[in-house]
Amino acid sequence: MLARRLTAEGIAQFESFLSSLKAEPSLDAPMELLTGSLTSAPLDAEVDAEPREFHSRLEVAEHVHRILRMDATNLRTDAGFWAWLSLCWFETLCPSNHGRWQPGDRSRWIADLEDPRKSCRHLLAGPYQVFRAHRDDPTRAMSLLCGSVQQQGLLVTLIASRPSLVTCQAVVGAATRLYYDSGKGRNRTGLSGKGPGSPRRFADILSQLDLTWDLHSLSTEELLSLLPAEFDEFHRKSSPRQRPLIE
Repeated sequence: MLARRLTAEGIAQFESFLSSLKAEPSLDAPMELLTGSLTSAPLDAEVDAEPREFHSRLEVAEHVHRILRMDATNLRTDAGFWAWLSLCWFETLCPSNHGRWQPGDRSRWIADLEDPRKSCRHLLAGPYQVFRAHRDDPTRAMSLLCGSVQQQGLLVTLIASRPSLVTCQAVVGAATRLYYDSGKGRNRTGLSGKGPGSPRRFADILSQLDLTWDLHSLSTEELLSLLPAEFDEFHRKSSPRQRPLIE
């Protein structure tokens, strides 16, 4: 199937469907919007968007990155395209329970590309934006790209929602070193609190460091060496620690 974009009318009808699921969670997805002349429009490039099943945010990001190569410059900022793709893949992306759709928040389906706090929640655009920022080495961003498509995790909210952080190799690399369990292929458990060494503390420390350091000029190791000792529980070094600047 060749991808198209939803028009303003198409997006409105898609939103109406999502709202209707609150009262009628078993409704069929309005796939007719994908090809209707009033609800969709052709793209300038031929993009193959055949629906498929995804097992992780990384798999989504890699696949979307491949299909966007035809016209990435225009499509990645085209809200109508992202809405069309979300509807096209709705049945494989949306969690369900006994035939009852559980779509979650609107921002998971309708990409608000002007607001990073919302665009990072989009099931497709969110992982793609992270992957694109670290396409030279996607393993650096595994803390943001692991897990199922439907579960973005706290680190996405804290890091991917802030353009200055999600594009920083040191920040994203440090988050992966601290919180990603490569043996299990997922982030460590128990990260939702506010205690020492937690992702929320990591975000707070980054805000402090950003006042005196150019985070984009640091390597992952250099950033890790600046963190307080509370993070040693998550990342222990064999070499002596540099005295942290923030306690």
